[in-house]
Amino acid sequence: MKLRNAIAACVLTASLPAVWLLWAADATDTDAVYGAMKAELARSLTLSLKQLDKPYFISYSIDDGKSWTASASLGALTSANSGKYRRPSVQVRVGDYKFDNTSGGGRGRGGASYDLSGFPLDDDPAVIRQYLWLETDSAYKGAVQSIAQKRAAQGSVNVSDQLPDFATTEPFKLIQDRPLISFDDKTWNERTKRVSAVFSQYPNVKDSVVGYSAVDGIHRYINNEGTEIREVQSEGYVTIRAAVQAPDGMMLRDFATFYRPDATKLPAEDELTKAAREVADQLTKLAAAPMGDAYSGPVLFEGIASAQLMAEVLGRNLHMTRPVTGGRGGGGRGGRGGAPGRGGGTGQTELEGRRGVRIMPDMFNVVDDPTLPMFGHTDVDNEGVPSKPVSLVEKGVLKDFLRTRLPMQGFPESNGRALLGNSPAPTNLIITTTEKNPVDDLRKNMIDLCKQRNLPYGVIIRKLDFPSTSGGGGQVAAPLYIYRVYVDGHEEMIRGVRLRSVNARSLKDILLAGDDSATLDYVEGGGGGSADVTVVAPSILVDDLELEKVSDTLPKLPIAPSPLAAK
Repeated sequence: MKLRNAIAACVLTASLPAVWLLWAADATDTDAVYGAMKAELARSLTLSLKQLDKPYFISYSIDDGKSWTASASLGALTSANSGKYRRPSVQVRVGDYKFDNTSGGGRGRGGASYDLSGFPLDDDPAVIRQYLWLETDSAYKGAVQSIAQKRAAQGSVNVSDQLPDFATTEPFKLIQDRPLISFDDKTWNERTKRVSAVFSQYPNVKDSVVGYSAVDGIHRYINNEGTEIREVQSEGYVTIRAAVQAPDGMMLRDFATFYRPDATKLPAEDELTKAAREVADQLTKLAAAPMGDAYSGPVLFEGIASAQLMAEVLGRNLHMTRPVTGGRGGGGRGGRGGAPGRGGGTGQTELEGRRGVRIMPDMFNVVDDPTLPMFGHTDVDNEGVPSKPVSLVEKGVLKDFLRTRLPMQGFPESNGRALLGNSPAPTNLIITTTEKNPVDDLRKNMIDLCKQRNLPYGVIIRKLDFPSTSGGGGQVAAPLYIYRVYVDGHEEMIRGVRLRSVNARSLKDILLAGDDSATLDYVEGGGGGSADVTVVAPSILVDDLELEKVSDTLPKLPIAPSPLAAK
């Protein structure tokens, strides 16, 4: 989760007035947890075992605060929880920036296996330091074991051209302070029940749930390089999900999700009730729609579907991976992790090795801008590196990647994108075009292409299952709202088809872009980590995409009708 919405915040540099420095000191001097972290960090730098490597890098991170969650179905509360949380993360690196215990052979942690599952919630500095001491001890012993195994694994490998294991960076200080919010969970529990009751008016809806989550707290991060972060965090979301079963047994799903960077500014009940009705109405239409057929031809991604496509095939491929020799040793518990294949995992992304190559038509530019006041806004990443705007695609040509402190070939430095744990993720991904066309013209152009190719219809996709409500499956997200558009102009909703062989390379086949702009907010997750992301994109017309019929085995219909049908 990103951290945001401080009432008072400042970024400290040596050139700032002394009064700013004093204000920042006040915010941290009264924070017992922060003080305990700094004291134990100073002591931990003296760690060493006889004739073994000393730590060259140690970082502590503690996230804590309060959370509130609840879910309801058909007007009845199914769960409700609230409470405090505190999550620590300790990282210890031995060796040096060029060669350390990470990014190579050896996984052993070594040391005692301490029971550290229950980090203290009370602000007792002595107790907090005790836990940090044990975490650091275990992480250090694991690090020295890992670097020994790594050296052994690379003993017969030519490492003359080996990349450094950790990028250097300037110290960064960001101190924020405000009172924690007061969240009215009782009101929201009742509101969630009322919104969920909408689905009781739709007996054809088989499953439905409405839920909310709100979090407010503090993120603290320090390391021995001099970086000091104290961010106030607040975030909330409401999700509405439902499913129906078509007459042939096919399960169909839909959802509406509302993310807010401030837990006190969740949507009004009227807005949520309207969204629940729209989900139910769309599912009713979808269940009555005919099955689609295999198709090859132009596809118009309209509105939010275009932003969803860009998030999946572009946003998830704008980073690089790094080969690992003989495994990976982390030397610590790592806290919020990243998804496999992201920044040091396995498996290349689709855009690796294509820097300087055209990946989109030259009318497109792509910028990742964390400074914009959107859901993906962030000041600093999980490694303490400030996040700044990055120009990723210029006139269709790939120029840069989202980078962390793990050096990549040709990219020795971080640009502050260690947001999915310590793996890269976008912030506010803005896709713009220099050639804008009315969306109606995109539709007309698609129909003209169908006439030229003797196709009876083209296809419009208005919503994808992204982020997936069905657990994915290795393919690009399935269409939820998909329509045939016949050459005479009339539309027909269909179901039971999915996109085939669509990936980042498909972006070169974009023919036209709209003059509209759709905004998608979502939480990217994986490996225990999460990152808040916004994607903004125009509608796009893509040439020669393929659809295939879903051939899954269909479940049987219920033996008896829903009891709601009798009401």
